[in-house]
Amino acid sequence: MSNKLTKKQERVLALVRDCYLENGYAPSLGELQSMLGFNSKRGVVNHLVALENKGFIIRTSEPRGIQIVEERDDRNLQYEYLIGIPIFGYANAGTPLVSAQEESLGMLRVDRSLIRRKSPRDLFGLIVEGDSMNQREVDGLKIEEGRYLIVDKEADIVEGDVVVAVIDSSATVKNISLTTKDMVVLYPNSDNPKHQPMYLDASSDFLINGKVVKVLNNPMKTTL
Repeated sequence: MSNKLTKKQERVLALVRDCYLENGYAPSLGELQSMLGFNSKRGVVNHLVALENKGFIIRTSEPRGIQIVEERDDRNLQYEYLIGIPIFGYANAGTPLVSAQEESLGMLRVDRSLIRRKSPRDLFGLIVEGDSMNQREVDGLKIEEGRYLIVDKEADIVEGDVVVAVIDSSATVKNISLTTKDMVVLYPNSDNPKHQPMYLDASSDFLINGKVVKVLNNPMKTTL
């Protein structure tokens, strides 16, 4: 069988790849049917079977169970695990002065294995502004100004974690201490002595927006 794709098969493969890049998971049969304008899901399945037979995808029995396969020069097959993580703006590693309002700053393309999660739906990205956490490492990389943070908004928060907190509508990145009853302490980890801890009443109006699970170097060093 020829591995050359028809125009329609190329279209189906492109839609699956785009969905992976934007959302981190494959489209459903119904979504593909709608995007392709087919009258039934059978037409979608026929194209997926052809793509699988030609070695471009692997299908599983799970919901959205389509995995893209890349063929490398060494002829070994590798799964394509790029996921899209939205960048929601800046977080201040200093006094929380940066607005916490979400803004679209594009999408990070990250290999799923670097995040060690099955789905990116609970993840978002931020860009560090400030130096109050420049001595703290997460997974081997320091939280320095201009770097990207990957935040898990559903992660359990424990003593000493690095969190993104929203205080008076502004976002800040700090270590968290939960050992004092009725009090939350957000404290820096910096070589700049001006930064000091913040002491918050546990019942006051602030929000822990998530746990920092990954730091990524930003070769463009985009800051405010």
